[in-house]
Amino acid sequence: MAPRKGQLGSINAPSFETKKDEASNDSEVEDLERGPDQGFIYEVPRNIRQANPKAYTPLLISIGPLHYRKTSLASMAKYKVDYQVKFLQRTSVSKKALESFWSFIERNDKSILNCYEALIDEDEFVKMIFYDALFIMELFLRNYEKEVEKNSDIKDLLLKETWSAGLRRDSILLENQIPMFVLEELYKPYENHKLASDASVPSFLKLACSYFDIPWDPQFEHIEIPHFTALQRCHMTKTQNPSSKTKIPTLKKVYGATSLHEVGVELIVEPNQTACLLDVKFDGKKLKIPKLTVHSNTEANLRNVMAFEMCHCPDEAYVCAYIELMNYLIPTAQDVEQLIEEGILSKEGKNEGRLVTIINTNIAVQRMIKKFMQGIGEPPACYRETANRLNQLYKEGRKRKVTLFIKENYGILKRVYFPNLWRGTGTVAAFMVVVLTCIQTVFAFVN
Repeated sequence: MAPRKGQLGSINAPSFETKKDEASNDSEVEDLERGPDQGFIYEVPRNIRQANPKAYTPLLISIGPLHYRKTSLASMAKYKVDYQVKFLQRTSVSKKALESFWSFIERNDKSILNCYEALIDEDEFVKMIFYDALFIMELFLRNYEKEVEKNSDIKDLLLKETWSAGLRRDSILLENQIPMFVLEELYKPYENHKLASDASVPSFLKLACSYFDIPWDPQFEHIEIPHFTALQRCHMTKTQNPSSKTKIPTLKKVYGATSLHEVGVELIVEPNQTACLLDVKFDGKKLKIPKLTVHSNTEANLRNVMAFEMCHCPDEAYVCAYIELMNYLIPTAQDVEQLIEEGILSKEGKNEGRLVTIINTNIAVQRMIKKFMQGIGEPPACYRETANRLNQLYKEGRKRKVTLFIKENYGILKRVYFPNLWRGTGTVAAFMVVVLTCIQTVFAFVN
């Protein structure tokens, strides 16, 4: 049976010549043809996907080949074509530059295909990558213009809040990626462009950070970032490498935030605004944790980063290890409330909206985080030593509270019930009568 037409199947490809660019050379093409040692854009494994399939599946738009033929996403094809026309209308982008980009994809299609772990249908592959890359570029530039020029009168539907949040979500999904080097190649002719406000356009990496509301960090320039899911992970981890050498096995019982607070553990939000998600510090009785903003896209963002870690770098799955620690700290919705009160969990996102439920927001957050580890397997034991120390602190705190209770009430007990031999004997006798009466009552019900 002939394959179904893709989203762009009825659209004629641009009449670009496929001859080699004058600026290119054989060595460049040869390097790209070798491609990576292994792919870095993965299909989410079934054991991970089954916990929440929707979190890994695009709702509005397909980017790349893995969801290309889904009819539910086909309506976005017209926007891709429209954005290609609008991108060409920008003053510093010529038709020749787009011809060069089309040629670049054709020459390096094998290298691009090698970035995908899954088997890819090569039908319309060049056209698909071309239009998807142009769509992303125009979307990012329009978003940046909106932010820099503070233009609230936006006529573009895709920049309105509802669509914008959905597109950001879909653009971060692991299965919805095209390689970063393809986008950077497209951006080269545009690097020296200026906006209408005379503001300079930043590097592509800064442009991407602006779109995803990721605070810029100079460290990003020194990290190899293959796609946007990896960019999100870089934001969460930066260069933090928590120790995973500890041999502590998975802990069967860890006391939650409320219980720890009751025995004197101070749960404090990390005051450093630039701290990454992994920067958890435990000193004395103070546990400092960076703020985690929980909004409508949080689950998709975290799940896809975790899936990328387990597929690409399971020995360095630091975000998975962090989620394991959060699992320890919030066994109940009451524990979620405790972390919200301390500012460690925030339920409002800048552009993504609140996480709303008609039942209980705290229960929704608690259930969401508890399900993150389903199918993930064994993450590095980065925070288990911290969890073990918290357990010991809790047990010591409970012992102190019991001892203090006995000391405080021993005097009252002795003065009221055992002031002398006769009063003490009467107290014991009365206690025995109560015990025997209870036993007799139980036996009466049994018989």
